[in-house]
Amino acid sequence: MTTVNPSGNSDESYSSYEEIDKSELTFDGSISNDEAYLLVNNDDDDDNNDNGAAATYEEAFQATGFGKWQFLLLLQCGWANASDAMEIMCISLTISSLRESLKLSSQQLTWLVIVLFLGMMVGGYLWGTLADSWGRRQIVIFSLAINGIFGVGSAFARSYHVILVLRFFSGIGAGGSLPVCFSYFSEFQPKEKRGAMISALATFWMAGNLLTAGLGYAILPSERNLHSISPFGQPWRFFIIMCAVPSISSSLFFILMPESPKFLMQKGRNVEALNVLKRVFMMNHPNKAVFPYSKIVSERHQSIFKAQKCENPSLSYSQLYVHHLRYGDKRLHCICRPKRLCYSVVGFFVSILDSIKHQVMAVCAGAERITSVMMVVIYFCIAFSGYSVSMWLPTLMEKAEAFSGSPCAAHNMSHQHKNATAQVYLDVLIDCAAQLPANIFTILVIDITGGKIILIISFIASGVSVLFMWLVKNKLQVVIMGAVFNAFSTMVWNALDVVTPEMYETSVRASASGFLTAISRIASVMGNVIFGLYVEEDCSVPILNASIVLFIGGVASFFIPNTKHITLK
Repeated sequence: MTTVNPSGNSDESYSSYEEIDKSELTFDGSISNDEAYLLVNNDDDDDNNDNGAAATYEEAFQATGFGKWQFLLLLQCGWANASDAMEIMCISLTISSLRESLKLSSQQLTWLVIVLFLGMMVGGYLWGTLADSWGRRQIVIFSLAINGIFGVGSAFARSYHVILVLRFFSGIGAGGSLPVCFSYFSEFQPKEKRGAMISALATFWMAGNLLTAGLGYAILPSERNLHSISPFGQPWRFFIIMCAVPSISSSLFFILMPESPKFLMQKGRNVEALNVLKRVFMMNHPNKAVFPYSKIVSERHQSIFKAQKCENPSLSYSQLYVHHLRYGDKRLHCICRPKRLCYSVVGFFVSILDSIKHQVMAVCAGAERITSVMMVVIYFCIAFSGYSVSMWLPTLMEKAEAFSGSPCAAHNMSHQHKNATAQVYLDVLIDCAAQLPANIFTILVIDITGGKIILIISFIASGVSVLFMWLVKNKLQVVIMGAVFNAFSTMVWNALDVVTPEMYETSVRASASGFLTAISRIASVMGNVIFGLYVEEDCSVPILNASIVLFIGGVASFFIPNTKHITLK
């Protein structure tokens, strides 16, 4: 192995590690600075040291246990998840108020929905990719703050076009926090509990929908008379402000949280990862004073050193590493080089684009290519149908109530609009509550069956429920079928939330989630465009389209692997 003197002389090998200034060196990724430091600066034989021994990441992570930390994290990430649900739901519930307040056409209302999902598409891909380079925690903080700040700003905008721009940027924030938050959360969960805990996290999406529907019921109906405390005397603006509060507060709470230790380990920041694991251990085991490990090495390098230990039993692991620094080894392709910092703004953005390119190549490379294609199809199908039906379901309820019959039979009176009553928001609240049994079922069953089985069954059941919306004859039937659809589509999303982090390794996990989220936003835009164009003329067209696409998603689910109880790569 070649070593490089910090002064620039590449042909001089160091005779001892003490001659190397750790702060001036970086490694090419094969072994980390922290790992090298730990290996070299502890000459004790790790095999004979029971207190403070070296461990692989998985060994150290398992030692942290399961307890208070995971449930605290569930509340924190759950609040962030709920904030994203509220961002989407608040637009759905304000469609009627915006139509009356700003005198908007159905096409303009459709664009209001579209720009939100376009922003979420950009945000999902951008933030997801950067999270694999910059870290999960700070990306979640930035994206939640952007969502909340621009959401509040849209409540004070007087112009339709300004609202469009602000909701687009709000969508950028919302699109980033969701996939990164799930990656962050999954990397703190033991594999035996991961499915149930991620399903529990997904339950907060329902909580966000319920909270939004409850706020809508309390604020939006004209009979509530909240004009005096609303910006410009319009309650829908006050409603949007209230829906932005969870994003801003969650962003502030995340400042107190640590970075994902799995990410830190993957980036070679082993000492920081160890400190995070110690923090988790102390919270889960308050009566135990000492974490059993004092250093972490990657499984690959631990196996290499142990193999060479057998050949040189008298040497410690640190002495073996010094041997590599002196003489090199084919099995450790570790080249030391000076750190270089780029202060160029152009270089900064070039590095972002380069990171995005490499992450996309990694997600679509090798054996993961087929899996990624199937996951793209699955995400497209549930987003195309799920978001479009959910976004326009309140409108279908309004049409059914206004014309006392099937919403699809009311197209001949499509240009007659009535203000949404409190009963419509109560019906939406009931439909959101239907997600509760679905969430409970998923939490109890997914670690037994795995996510793949739930995906297949839920996709097919969702398709059937949407198909029956075409056949309903009155508003009560619309509410019932909407509740059934919400329940089964929730199970699809819960299963995807569990399966997606298990499909990809740490180095591309957030990127893959962001990429798939971006695909889902494209599908959401397409689904909402079709629904918005036809809902006033003949809603049978978008309903039949949504049902067919859900059946396609069920077929695609057959071709993904079953990831039940696997160790995160």
